[in-house]
Amino acid sequence: MKSLLLFLSLLASNTMAGQLWRGDFETGDLSQWPYLTHPQGISVQSDCVYEGNYAADITITGAESFLWHGNPDLNRSELHFKPADTREGADVFLGWSFFLPQPLSVAKHEFGYWEAQDSWQQQMRFNIHGTALSFQASGADSAYWHLPDGASAGVWHDLAMHIHFSLAPNLGRVTIWHDGIKVFNQTMQTRANKTDAMFTQIGLLRSREDSAATLLIDNARQSDSIESLLAAFDPNTKVTCSPYKKSVPLNHD
Repeated sequence: MKSLLLFLSLLASNTMAGQLWRGDFETGDLSQWPYLTHPQGISVQSDCVYEGNYAADITITGAESFLWHGNPDLNRSELHFKPADTREGADVFLGWSFFLPQPLSVAKHEFGYWEAQDSWQQQMRFNIHGTALSFQASGADSAYWHLPDGASAGVWHDLAMHIHFSLAPNLGRVTIWHDGIKVFNQTMQTRANKTDAMFTQIGLLRSREDSAATLLIDNARQSDSIESLLAAFDPNTKVTCSPYKKSVPLNHD
């Protein structure tokens, strides 16, 4: 028993080594995240987690309360995080784990994107259509890559990113791992302009629909290396949950 506890302790220490920030909700609340967009759609729950005791439930409906300033194209609820350094030439290693209790509708759901702090210009994003996951430059007409079941329901998935920030398309670079497998590595413009810091928003953003959509987030982290970032997710072990249903009713109009 002692040897097992020692092994688990060493495993936890190795996972935490090199991590600069955690957004894993192990505080039991949302205090690790500095800003929440439509926080009424975000709660902390313990019924379905990737690791630890808590994960976030993000659920939106088509209710007026989930429209950003009443705009039907901005039906949303999101977690906000801004790394300390995203200036020209900076490197950021960021990742998070996610779980869909049910497939989303086939409409576009933006669920993780990078945007400029003052100009609010979105630079790049992940999309989910049903269970299909894709990544693209926000101004592009099509995605760089597309995984038909990259957001399959009923199992925890993970995204890990190494971003080299630059305004120059030939100097910026994005490398992405999905469930521990490298799926994208390309130079691209990763800053919106010369001055604005970049931040990320993780959650659900879509055009208004009458249906509800739910996404769970856990294990969000910023690390100082890709090794530390990838060590926080085990691609060889599928983590599932028994049927999960949000237990706290939403505020409907």
